[in-house]
Amino acid sequence: MLKDFWYACEFSSAVTNKPKQVLMFNQRFVLYRNSQGQIIALNDQCPHRGAAFSLGWVEKDCLRCPYHGWKFQADGKCVEIPSNAPETPIPKKAHVDSYPVEEKYGFVWLFYSDLPAAKRPLLPTFPEYMVSTMRPVYDDGIDNANYARLMEANLDFTHVIAVHKKSFGQRIPIDKTIKYQVDKYDWGAVAQVNYESLGNSKSFLNFLLGGRPELKTKLTLYLPNVTLAEISVGRGNRFDIKFGILVAHLPIDENRTRVKRVLYRNVLPIPWLDGFFRKIDHKLAQEDTIVVSTLNSQLMPQISEELHVAADALDITFRQFLQKSQADFSASIQEKQQQVVDVK
Repeated sequence: MLKDFWYACEFSSAVTNKPKQVLMFNQRFVLYRNSQGQIIALNDQCPHRGAAFSLGWVEKDCLRCPYHGWKFQADGKCVEIPSNAPETPIPKKAHVDSYPVEEKYGFVWLFYSDLPAAKRPLLPTFPEYMVSTMRPVYDDGIDNANYARLMEANLDFTHVIAVHKKSFGQRIPIDKTIKYQVDKYDWGAVAQVNYESLGNSKSFLNFLLGGRPELKTKLTLYLPNVTLAEISVGRGNRFDIKFGILVAHLPIDENRTRVKRVLYRNVLPIPWLDGFFRKIDHKLAQEDTIVVSTLNSQLMPQISEELHVAADALDITFRQFLQKSQADFSASIQEKQQQVVDVK
């Protein structure tokens, strides 16, 4: 699990005053709201016998363990053990880790690190036109594939002609070398590919858009676990059809990922059509998952272990970020181990 990042881990609407479990990298976290509506995040494992707090209950803004009723406050400190008299001191080890959380864009963001507030990175910023003017549709499910591999598929410009051949990929005109610029930032990377048209067939859509529609695709990586696809079909006028596909990938373990999707649209923004668009988005997402789940290695290979072409530039950038973060993490572990040896 990459440290020093904000993880989009749950939809805000899913967190209430009842404990909610979140799984990431084989670790359990628990979320709940206090009486002021603020979200509290703790390690979902009681230090007494290891029971999951998410099976317990909230009492006066504190969390009760479901096994023996030990009571923990928002900072993770135990403040009551029912089987001990009130004057009995509470052991110092009766404490669990707590985590900073923020809410933005309908997501709960959990900061996985012990960095002080002044050194934490800012939360990501999504396109204003998308979050303020387009209709969102939410979906949540578990995919039997590695989270990084799924993210890589969402950062791939050319897989659509094969993976999505039966749904829409047959209309994507990829018949030349795809090259593009990747802009790198501390929080991730972004790239864009424009296609001249979506084919030569005449249709009402062509008439409405004033000619054969152009396809513009912009893909953005927000480390550590979010991707965004901005898709525009049209001629650059007010009739352009636009979609935004925002995906948060929660790595449950090496082979399973909880996927939280938000599909933004400017076409037919009618609430009773949300189910229709959710169904389409889910179908397209599963076309990716079916293929990704069959990859020879679910763990992300080193860059040198596979073949690459120019069109893979954004995926390669993602792998570079992963490898650097993993190398930095390994170096920090070795440094801490060396410090322990030096002390001895």
